[in-house]
Amino acid sequence: MKKTLLTMAILTMVLGASACSSNKAAETTTAAETTAETTQATEAETTAEETEEEVEEMSMTGVVTGINGDVITVLGDDDDTEKNYDLSGAEITREFPFAEGDQVEIIYPDGTTKDPIPAISLEVLESVIAENTDPSATGIITEVGDSTLTFQPEDEDESYTIRTANAYIVAKDGIAPDKEATITYIGDLDDDAMATKVVMEDSYDTAESDLFAFIGKVDQVGEDNIVLISAYDEYFTFVAEDIDFSQYSAGDTLQIYYTGTLTDKTITAEDVEKK
Repeated sequence: MKKTLLTMAILTMVLGASACSSNKAAETTTAAETTAETTQATEAETTAEETEEEVEEMSMTGVVTGINGDVITVLGDDDDTEKNYDLSGAEITREFPFAEGDQVEIIYPDGTTKDPIPAISLEVLESVIAENTDPSATGIITEVGDSTLTFQPEDEDESYTIRTANAYIVAKDGIAPDKEATITYIGDLDDDAMATKVVMEDSYDTAESDLFAFIGKVDQVGEDNIVLISAYDEYFTFVAEDIDFSQYSAGDTLQIYYTGTLTDKTITAEDVEKK
């Protein structure tokens, strides 16, 4: 009996030792696997960071000579050659739509062989549209009248009243007080300026906000030109070779889309709508 009990005790100790050994082996294996995973993750992050750091950037300045969707063609200032740049993934800094003749600065990866070249960023240094467009100001509208509005430009303490009878309005819910708007105008803000375009903040991202238009009554019709008169007896002459102005008569109210500035002696008309 004693021998049997002794044998069972020894067997129990052997089995217990084996279990401890197995647990320690499992713990050692799990710890090794965790360490390996951590090491691999760290190495992957390090490799990614090194890859990002290895991308060197180059910059160039030039003039835009072509625009095709997200791809623009630029004539470089330094090498006097044209190259295509893909802007689909670029950070873009501009105030007006792209136009041929814009002076731009482009950052791109050094050594890339892709065509078009993937741009990292682009900044418009000089805008053709800006140079040939009437001034604009952004601010909060404080009061709205029948044919005027009062607004306070950003970073200014003074408010200005602007005439709006002939303005091209781009707004989902109309002109409303206590809302932000960007106003294009002619004249001096502090001297009863005339708004040519009012874009409310709810329409900043619309295609219509990029257009320029003037609303007025027909005063004279010529072969390739038409003269509109404003509500304030100011005359504006629009010209175009491919628009038939003869279909309109004195007294008609038209909305003429144009390029350039209303202060030009003759303004280039792009399209006409009868109101």
